[in-house]
Amino acid sequence: MAAREKRSLAASTKGILCILGSGAIFSFTDAVSKVMMDDYPVGEVIFFRSLFVLVFTVGAIRYQGGWKGVRIVDWRRQIARGVNIALTGICFMFALKQVPLADMTAMVFLGPLILTALAPYFLGERVGWRRWTAVGIGFGGVLFIVDPSGGGPLWPLLLAGCVPLLTSTRDILTRKLGATDSANATVLISTACSVISGALLLSLGWATPDLYGMGLFALTGLLQGVAQFLTVYAFVYGEAVVVTPFRYFMLLWATLYGYWFFAHIPRLETFVGAAIVSASGLYIFYRETRAKRRA
Repeated sequence: MAAREKRSLAASTKGILCILGSGAIFSFTDAVSKVMMDDYPVGEVIFFRSLFVLVFTVGAIRYQGGWKGVRIVDWRRQIARGVNIALTGICFMFALKQVPLADMTAMVFLGPLILTALAPYFLGERVGWRRWTAVGIGFGGVLFIVDPSGGGPLWPLLLAGCVPLLTSTRDILTRKLGATDSANATVLISTACSVISGALLLSLGWATPDLYGMGLFALTGLLQGVAQFLTVYAFVYGEAVVVTPFRYFMLLWATLYGYWFFAHIPRLETFVGAAIVSASGLYIFYRETRAKRRA
């Protein structure tokens, strides 16, 4: 029994380290991309970042055994998810150019709340009054973050609000695809769609990258690929109930990188709103875990 507990603890530790690492990498690449958008059009940043993610994904698939592990049955949902991912990336990057990194990251964590609200209609899941209350409180927390009266343009906030809505529908599609298609296929199709969307956006502007710029494009893309696989392995090694709460450390990484790269210190309202959204998301996860155990 003691040996089994040690193995379980070791696996959970690996899972936690993977999710912490992925959060740190995702926030770092977002910060670097935000810096690069001062010199390169948003569409170009999306294109090259996605292109190098695709390079990493193809390499990882070949390393894991080749194309025989890429199983696609539901093409319709795969394409729908790919388009969703592309739109998410477009909304995120255009918003990130204007919105502080910590604020943007906090908005992304609204996704689990929206997913909970959509679950009864698209997944046939029952949502009790406690989770509905948490959803309402979480949406209230967003009002602290966005500060629509701050005097800045409204459109970046609207795009930022689209991101969690899109990620929640992405998660619904991912759950349904998990029953038929391989994870490698899902990642491959989604990344390819992001490359295509970035290529289409190149018509809006182009700045020829120098060697340093191309190096940063490659760095952000390859690190994004690493972070995606770390996220997957986090839930392979550790149970979701152990790993999921540590995803919220991404808010800390975003705050640190925001200060490091941009000397930006979030407003008190941002901290309050992020705490409310995070607490609501964690409570919803806790209630879902209890419901599954009872079932």
